Amino acid sequence: MSSVDFPSRGLRIRNVEGEQFLDRFNIPIATIAGLTLIFAVSFLNLANLSADKDSVGIDAQVLVKLIGIAGAGLYGAYGFCTDRRVRDVLQSFPLFWMIIIIAMYFVAALFSITPLISLASAIAMVAVLLMTVTSLVQIGVLPVLNSIFAGVACFNVISWVVYFVWPDIGILAEPLPEGKFQERMSGLAHPNTLGQVTGLTIVLGTVLFATYRKRSRLRVGLILVAVAALVNSLSRTSLASTVLALLFAYRHVFLKRKYLELYVAACFFGLIGVLLISTQVNIGKKIEDKLTLVSKSGDAEELTSATGRAQIWAYTIRLIKLRPMAGYGAATSKYFLSDYSFYTHNMLLNVAFSTGIIGGTVMLIIILGRLRSMLLTPHPLIDAILMFIIINGFFENVILSILCGMPTMLWFIALTLPSLKDKSWLSASAQKVSQRPLPAPEGRLRFSQ
Repeated sequence: MSSVDFPSRGLRIRNVEGEQFLDRFNIPIATIAGLTLIFAVSFLNLANLSADKDSVGIDAQVLVKLIGIAGAGLYGAYGFCTDRRVRDVLQSFPLFWMIIIIAMYFVAALFSITPLISLASAIAMVAVLLMTVTSLVQIGVLPVLNSIFAGVACFNVISWVVYFVWPDIGILAEPLPEGKFQERMSGLAHPNTLGQVTGLTIVLGTVLFATYRKRSRLRVGLILVAVAALVNSLSRTSLASTVLALLFAYRHVFLKRKYLELYVAACFFGLIGVLLISTQVNIGKKIEDKLTLVSKSGDAEELTSATGRAQIWAYTIRLIKLRPMAGYGAATSKYFLSDYSFYTHNMLLNVAFSTGIIGGTVMLIIILGRLRSMLLTPHPLIDAILMFIIINGFFENVILSILCGMPTMLWFIALTLPSLKDKSWLSASAQKVSQRPLPAPEGRLRFSQ
């Protein structure tokens, strides 16, 4: 028998496991491109390898970010032109309100002192919005969330590398009153930005772990890396936002009727304790002493004035009154707030400063609407993202930055999810939560069984 006849008459062995492995990686090019861009924007857009973390200019790392933004825009434009579902989602509320705000950024760019930079920032917002919606519709929510988590996890790990290997870049000596300095971990960004990234990493990782059962030792390890970086960044705002966001997202776990008596008893005895202590000691002095321990400068006034942000907010409001309709354009606060800070340090004021009071009012409507929706239709993923950004946004810009990054993407995702026809992003436990009856019209807090 010749060797030519053997294949047709002999046994044919199939490598089933090998075929399954290849089938698993049979991914369309558009999906690979979308996930790669999501990862790149999450990882790169908030990174800053300069020793001066407050400096803003056109350099090599900014050019790399702009290339990523351009790719995101092309991918999003492809989805917008070829997929009707993308266009339908963009027309849904409250996402359409964000389109109105972004449109006002384009109008404000005409009156900006740096029109090209303001216009580029507005284009970046459109690019990230289109990329986010297209990827959610065409790829799916969980793959997008996993890609974002991978990007910010790499950001956190490399921040630790920079912290130990290049301390001139990875450590920020923050000046304090009386010539003091506080060393804070900055890694790939300003410590406050690092706090936002690590906080959202913890929030997103916890929701994926607890609600969507995406559990592995690697994910747990990456969450712990983010926790360590958050603590080392000394960002009290991000730390508080992380804890409160997770508590609010999973309030259905501990807000149960069987615990109601315990909560009432704790409040009663706590009130009695405060009344008794107030008759024996000066509570105001004690609180001031405790605040002194928490403050970085050793002065309680640092906290009562929101670390000096109260002055920044007051000056920003005065600037908004001088140009209430047109605003000053994106990426211009560093010129007008140089005597106080480079930023408004408030998400709502940042929009109002950049686009005028109309844009600020629309942003306020979005925030109030989301707070109402979180009370009526709770969901851990949406609630955790929105609550972190809203709380953190009271003290920082967070979203709609010069070049939009991961926080803005998560904000768009949280606004988009209720409008998606594909509800596969709802886990079984989340579906039970979302299908609970609405609260009574009186608006009283409703405890679950």
